[in-house]
Amino acid sequence: MSVASHYDGSASTYADQYDEAKIWTNEEYPANFFRLKLVRKLLKESGAQSVYELGVGDATPLAAVGSDGIRVAGNDVSPEMVKYAKANMEHHGLDPEAIAFLDVQDAHAIAAERERAGEFDAVMALGVIPHVTDDRAFVASMDTFLRPGGTMLLQFRNSMFSMFTFNRLTKEFILDELLVDAPQSVRTVVATDLDQRLAVDKPPLRTRPTGDGYDEILSRFHNPFELAEVVKSFGYHDLSFHWYNYQPAYPMIAGQIDPKEYRQAQIDLEGDTSWRGMFLCSAGLIQATKNTV
Repeated sequence: MSVASHYDGSASTYADQYDEAKIWTNEEYPANFFRLKLVRKLLKESGAQSVYELGVGDATPLAAVGSDGIRVAGNDVSPEMVKYAKANMEHHGLDPEAIAFLDVQDAHAIAAERERAGEFDAVMALGVIPHVTDDRAFVASMDTFLRPGGTMLLQFRNSMFSMFTFNRLTKEFILDELLVDAPQSVRTVVATDLDQRLAVDKPPLRTRPTGDGYDEILSRFHNPFELAEVVKSFGYHDLSFHWYNYQPAYPMIAGQIDPKEYRQAQIDLEGDTSWRGMFLCSAGLIQATKNTV
């Protein structure tokens, strides 16, 4: 299954998730709308005057950042997304040629793009690392665009959230992360017990009648602590986590709560900076500063 194919199929409606007017009408919770608000806030606080994004999608986030007076550039692996991204950039009075078509897992293409685009005050990747096979290589690609002292913003799917879902994701987290080194005989007993305790038939896989659904492509969760260690190993400090896409109740019982009340509770939680986000949020951002020496 192809990541590029999945996003080709999403390109025409991708901007809907960032549309403030659709916060209450979109069937899916508009988590990325709140992610973009968070990103713009962090970039403003960092003082960045230039930003490079790996995996721009249709460039709705990047164009919004550019509208804040920041020089922007980026790339994407989906031909349709690149087409929409260039049009989006032009619509906002930004340079469409700042968007490159390339695979972030192609080291030669990354090196050539770095030569073309130059160095930036900040680098970000939103919704990309779930789709790559080598975390270290990807962080290295992000790092190559960032000046010393610059800010990295790296979004990830939060595996710790699985401890609040009480479904097959919980089972996978316990077996594949917590008990990864336990004897197989122990894992087998635990797996059987979890099948009785958890809703292992949920959540349903996200598929499409045509094309590749999100759960049919590589779309990994990451342990935030392990991913932070990868970032640190490239010479970064002042690491912090920022959480979004809050769930006020474990998702499988959300249907028992009035939809408007549930969504309002989600929105009210966005921006919570406590430790609870590590368990209540399905996604997060790592913010880190690149060492100057």
